[in-house]
Amino acid sequence: MAHAAWKWMVVAAAVGAGVLACSDDDDGDGGGRTDGGPITFDAGVNKERPGFGEDPGTPVGTTLSLPPGVEIVGPLYGANDATKDCGNGVAPVGTGPAVLVCVPLRNTSGAPVMMTFEPGLIMLNTAPSRIQNGILMDRVRINLPPTGIGSGGIDAGTDGGTEEELYVVPFYLYCLNEARGPSEQDGTFALGPVSTDPDIQELLRLLNGKTIDNEDEADVVQDAIYSITEYNGLTDEDREALADL
Repeated sequence: MAHAAWKWMVVAAAVGAGVLACSDDDDGDGGGRTDGGPITFDAGVNKERPGFGEDPGTPVGTTLSLPPGVEIVGPLYGANDATKDCGNGVAPVGTGPAVLVCVPLRNTSGAPVMMTFEPGLIMLNTAPSRIQNGILMDRVRINLPPTGIGSGGIDAGTDGGTEEELYVVPFYLYCLNEARGPSEQDGTFALGPVSTDPDIQELLRLLNGKTIDNEDEADVVQDAIYSITEYNGLTDEDREALADL
């Protein structure tokens, strides 16, 4: 699976450029796009996929399986607009450039748990604004410490305070709705399914073993996703570009 190997200051710069990362694509490569102009959507051009592009509904897929004692706590929310993190020093995971989601985790097992987030996992915008749904294109493994009282989810003892310390992980996701905006600070999200869409699954197979090293390579992945979400599926050009990663 594609692995994150590029510096996240590059991601922050890309996101800071505004909605260009998740809306207008002015490369003029045909389809419903026009040189330098807004995206247009032509009836019959795209294959209908719930929750992708402008198609209504909830994406189709399987439920993410959580290990015993592990749960997601409360709503997911957009990362800090300025720092692109969740304010707790936990390193981000994923290689997506513009949908940055904080995922609060609780581990009540009493011991560290190795948790896997599968590629194809979707996180759904639940805010009233037109914000992206996001998709994880990497297999992410997190060694989740036991939740307790005090810093880092470890019990700090009687002098460590009484507030539960959740382990909040910043997920860097790719866009699933080209005409919508990137994530916003504190905007709400919900955990969605792991996509079973055949074209997404093909894309994940093509990314298997690849490393996303920079913004240009992330753009290749994002363009391939848009071929799926806004049109009929991967093109030969997408497959060639992915093979070159």
